[in-house]
Amino acid sequence: MAERVQTRGRRGTLDCWACGVGMDERVAPLRGGSTVEAAALLTHERLLGQRLLLHIKARFVVAPAIVAAALIGHSVLGIDGLEVRSLTLVAGFIAAYNVAILRVAWSRCDPEHAAEHRRVLRRLFRGSMVLDFLALTIVVWLVGGARSPFLAFYLFHVVITSLLLSRTTAMIAVATASVLLSTLVLCEYFGLIPARMPVGAVMGGGPIDGRYALTLVLVYPTLFVLVGLLLTSLVQALRRAEADIQSKTIELQKLSTMRQEFLRVALHDINSPVGVVSMLVGNMRQGLCGPLDQRQQDQLDRALKQLGGIDALLKDLRLLSELDTTDLAEHSIEVSLAFLLDEVIEEHADLAAAHRHTLRTEPGEGAALVFGVPRLLKEAIVNYVTNAIKYTPDGGTIVARVLEREEFVRLEVSDNGIGISAGDQQRLFQEFTRLGRSNPHTSKVRGAGLGLSLVRRIAEMHGGTVGARSRTGEGSTFWLELPACRRTPDVAS
Repeated sequence: MAERVQTRGRRGTLDCWACGVGMDERVAPLRGGSTVEAAALLTHERLLGQRLLLHIKARFVVAPAIVAAALIGHSVLGIDGLEVRSLTLVAGFIAAYNVAILRVAWSRCDPEHAAEHRRVLRRLFRGSMVLDFLALTIVVWLVGGARSPFLAFYLFHVVITSLLLSRTTAMIAVATASVLLSTLVLCEYFGLIPARMPVGAVMGGGPIDGRYALTLVLVYPTLFVLVGLLLTSLVQALRRAEADIQSKTIELQKLSTMRQEFLRVALHDINSPVGVVSMLVGNMRQGLCGPLDQRQQDQLDRALKQLGGIDALLKDLRLLSELDTTDLAEHSIEVSLAFLLDEVIEEHADLAAAHRHTLRTEPGEGAALVFGVPRLLKEAIVNYVTNAIKYTPDGGTIVARVLEREEFVRLEVSDNGIGISAGDQQRLFQEFTRLGRSNPHTSKVRGAGLGLSLVRRIAEMHGGTVGARSRTGEGSTFWLELPACRRTPDVAS
């Protein structure tokens, strides 16, 4: 069975945020001693407003749910002593402060402006958290107090706060929950507030046992502290890892920018001298500087061949630099892949004839339209075709075709050359990879090993896929798939 290798690309953008801020308002140092200003936020900081909006939406669900549950419990389930009116007032209280928070937060929740509003958002979050605990305490008191089945919601709020917010805010939540729960239990035990015992919602009745009250006061706050510390430690570790990843991303972006600038300057400084030297050596080879004997001609031919290799490398490096800076959306148009293929085949007919190759295309159907940059797509096709010519022993056959599918257009270039081993196929589309150096048919082929990696990058920029299938000694087929550009047929008026 033929061996296959492929790489896949996805069209999209990477929104890399500057990072390094610690939890709350601290600024963490990056590697190399630099710092990032507070405006450069971690993900959880940037999404603080969005999370606040999520909590606001949740309260708009919780408030009517409290009223609905009270009505169903009283009227349908027959729970005696359930104070529907009081629970409705609590729900109204929740809705009221929720609307107030929404009005303040609405214009400040955009992640792109998180830096300038984060202090206000933090205060809103902490204030709403305290109000949530207060409302929960009232609900717990109305539905059983120390015996209420809703005591677990204290822990739920502590968990959510510990996961989403900073350690400081989480500890505020732990303290608030501990104080309110302990106050409720102790006030009920000492008779400072009447016990609310709706029959059917709470098991048991009568005065609360002192031992039970002490257990609640000790166990629940301890549980809150343990959960808060554990979760905030975990979240802190994750956020430190996020900060480290983002700092490395910044460093990589800086290195990439430096590489692009160096490549641009180096190409500019090298291209002209190489062109001039090639022209001068060519003039000498043509005898413009006087007659040459055979040895001199051979030496100049070898020099021109070496200069040709340098020129090909410079061309690949220019293309590499262009891929780093080209705005795909700005330069893309509808283009026929079949038309580009015909152009490439025609332009390389003489090169194929010099190797006694049969170079042809198989007829396709339709225009095979894709959306992309014609110059880059043509470079990808040129690479496939010239590789087939170079790596096929003289007298071979090279066939190119364009196949239209429902969702994509596939270009294939097949040859009956030396083929590629299964082990080498895994490295085909990597940068600076040269294969078959030990093969006598390919050992003299010059190149830096950039060609196929450039094809891969061009395909990925266009949302496409590249790959190859090959058998040693039987030839290879290299393919490129790009999303099809569907057009609505014109309707005659």
